[in-house]
Amino acid sequence: MNVQLPVGDGEPVIRKPPMTAWLTPLVAGPLKRPHIWMSLAWNDIVQSYRRTFLGPFWITMNLVIFATAITLIMGSVFNTSTREYSGYVLCGMITWMWISTMLTEVGNTFLVYSQFLRSTPIDKSHFVWAAVAKQAIVLGHQLIVYAVMILIGLVQPTIYTLLAIPALALLFLMSVPFAAGAAILFARYRDLQRFVTGSIIIVMMMTPIFWKPEMISGWRSAFVYVNPVYYAIDLVRSPLLGHPLSLLTITVSLAMTVALWVFGASFYSRYQRYVVFWI
Repeated sequence: MNVQLPVGDGEPVIRKPPMTAWLTPLVAGPLKRPHIWMSLAWNDIVQSYRRTFLGPFWITMNLVIFATAITLIMGSVFNTSTREYSGYVLCGMITWMWISTMLTEVGNTFLVYSQFLRSTPIDKSHFVWAAVAKQAIVLGHQLIVYAVMILIGLVQPTIYTLLAIPALALLFLMSVPFAAGAAILFARYRDLQRFVTGSIIIVMMMTPIFWKPEMISGWRSAFVYVNPVYYAIDLVRSPLLGHPLSLLTITVSLAMTVALWVFGASFYSRYQRYVVFWI
């Protein structure tokens, strides 16, 4: 909203809001007080696995069991080397578990923290960043599997493996505005969570996680190259496998990051004030 302020000669001057006003609600608080959302993320992990034997390592075990089962069956179907295929599946699943959680769980952020939102003056953006930071902590446990893969020779790291660090940072940046928009939509439309949860298996099967893009041709290849989830997975999987990133993956990933911040942050800035009435 434009603000009119009187000046010395009595004529009003119109002061326009800064061009980054749409970005401020999502980043100002978390960047100024990062300890708040980091503490929320850590406490959420602790609470989720309190009184369990393995704690968050249950997620790591689930990853290993699932990838082993897929390797034994699909590796035979595709007639590929077990060592090569297991590395491909595990590195793809590490990223897929992050993305699937973004699609199914992070959207419930405002519903999960509804008591805090009603009773405390904490900026809502802290809860969005906390939800994404929680997934980063879980990813740290999954990377233990990657370290074991290197030790037993399933993956051969190269100089390109170092690209995994900026790739994971970019994935985190992509996730924040996505989580912000999804949290608002899930709070407003409760059926959306059920729809996304029911569709997640379709997205997984249509994304090159258990199969390789070169295995299909013709018009069916559109399921790969117009699928944004594929580029997010390839962004991390290729460096983990020791392969260079393609120019297409880099370009699309950067474009998705910019688009998510422009649209996601703008959407959050416009509708975040209504969340307290929806939860």
